[in-house]
Amino acid sequence: MKNQSTRWLGIYSLLLLLPANVQAWEPNAKDLDAAATSGDFTGYFSNLSTWLGQKVPAEPGKITDAALKDLLKDPAFVNTLDQRQFIAKLGADKIGAFAKADPANPAFLGWILKNTEVMDLFLGAVGPTAIPNRDENAYSVSPAALDIWRTILKADPDAKEGIYRKLAMATAIAPPGSGARGAGQPEKPVAPLARYQYFKAAHKNKELFPSFDNLTVWEYTKVVQSGGSNEDLTWAREMVNTWRPDLRVNEQVVETTREVWRRNSPIQFAGSYQNVLTGGGKCGPRSSWAVFVCQAFGIPAIGVGQPAHACAAAKSAYPETQPQPGSAWKVHQGMGWHVSKLDGTTGPVFLEAVNERALAEFPQIEHLRWLASGVAAKEQAEAIRAVASKIRAAAPVAPAAPAPAPAPEIDPNVEGVAKTSASGVVTAPAVPEEPFKVVPGTIHIEAETFSNSFAEAAFPSEQKGCVYVLDCFTGGKQLNLQKNMKTCWVDYPVEVPESGNYEFVARVAVVNLEQVLDVGIGENKLATVNIPSTHGVWVTTDPVAVKLEKGTRTLRISAPMQRGVAIRWLELKSKQ
Repeated sequence: MKNQSTRWLGIYSLLLLLPANVQAWEPNAKDLDAAATSGDFTGYFSNLSTWLGQKVPAEPGKITDAALKDLLKDPAFVNTLDQRQFIAKLGADKIGAFAKADPANPAFLGWILKNTEVMDLFLGAVGPTAIPNRDENAYSVSPAALDIWRTILKADPDAKEGIYRKLAMATAIAPPGSGARGAGQPEKPVAPLARYQYFKAAHKNKELFPSFDNLTVWEYTKVVQSGGSNEDLTWAREMVNTWRPDLRVNEQVVETTREVWRRNSPIQFAGSYQNVLTGGGKCGPRSSWAVFVCQAFGIPAIGVGQPAHACAAAKSAYPETQPQPGSAWKVHQGMGWHVSKLDGTTGPVFLEAVNERALAEFPQIEHLRWLASGVAAKEQAEAIRAVASKIRAAAPVAPAAPAPAPAPEIDPNVEGVAKTSASGVVTAPAVPEEPFKVVPGTIHIEAETFSNSFAEAAFPSEQKGCVYVLDCFTGGKQLNLQKNMKTCWVDYPVEVPESGNYEFVARVAVVNLEQVLDVGIGENKLATVNIPSTHGVWVTTDPVAVKLEKGTRTLRISAPMQRGVAIRWLELKSKQ
């Protein structure tokens, strides 16, 4: 009996010692660093899952809105939840292989996994668009994103903070060429690091629209994944700034799609968007162009499929503008959202998803999705998803941006049209024009100084016949003769010093092939100027000979039915 009592006493004493030696696992930096150094995340991932499961009430009835919101207020809980989601999406084995691939990789992984804000930004941007697919949380993320991300960080320390951190993540998630392939896209995509550096430089140089500063990582992916070359992206901005500077107002550059001649192109695109605009194309190339030109200015854009048609969707900083007033994302050159397919889902589902992303409660909802996937019991997971759905249903509709100031009406009878400021006040051009240095013996005429004009639209139900005077992007004014005019002309009073032969040249920009200007005195045609494709940037035409009589004459410049011409200035030079 004494021996039995002694044995029980020994066992009891041993049990008293166990809590001091066997503690429940808690998230800690030491184990994380060990997993990263060894390249073995399996055990660490299991510990994360167990710890999270212990924090969630075991009884589904106790999994309430208040209980889960309290958990999400705990920084340690959110960091652990983010770590689990990050490892689950990339795969413990694949993250381990990445850790072993380079001596610098464990430190890079440690920087990510210890930084909740970094993980939140990254995880919020990856995954499917459709809400049901995000609820399911069954998707995976390619570990190639880690290689791209670390390469960018190694090249640029700025990629650790602020807007360039988001830009780096977006480039890692959606490298160039990862979107739908379109007309004008070169065969070989731009290297991800080069694409990141390109948009960083364009941003620092203020070449992109202001809305670029306020995008999410997910929205940046719809910019940087552009299949266009960096050279084409630069050209596209120069083209719009030259050819149609009015489309910078309210960031309406997608309207340049109307300048893509709707026809079978007579030229090959040859991997250049310049050729798409020059030669034209039907719905496929026009869709490709619309996405590309938006991305060139930093606007998120996606190709859209519709029955027997292709078009594009883009985010607008001015939701109250046409089309689809009130919606931040808009379908352009198509039949609307109800028949659209894009980004792996339908138009209505896409809109529902982007509207959810705009909610203040979106991070909360996403974290609950991740938590539901991490708990072992089906009843717990269903209770968590029910709370997430409740939060989403109760969230107020994301407020629309205030209506933008209207663009100024273009009046053909005034000298110029200025930009509209944020307050709606029409302002002078941002850049004053440098005085033109006239060469002796040359008659120089600024295009906007015409004395009379006339234009008759071929399709009056679609556009009014008029001559536009616009503010040049670089200062001063320019004349834009619209496409699809039956007839269109402007008159200039000219003092001809001596009768004789003169050479006529013009500073012009066109975006399509086969454009011409006729030169005459009054209704008497003297010469035709054939304009080569200028790809929308300023060029000076080859000289044509005209014979003029001494005295005050009315020089008429007319554009027969064609695709539109922008004119900066005209010159006559005596050949005597």
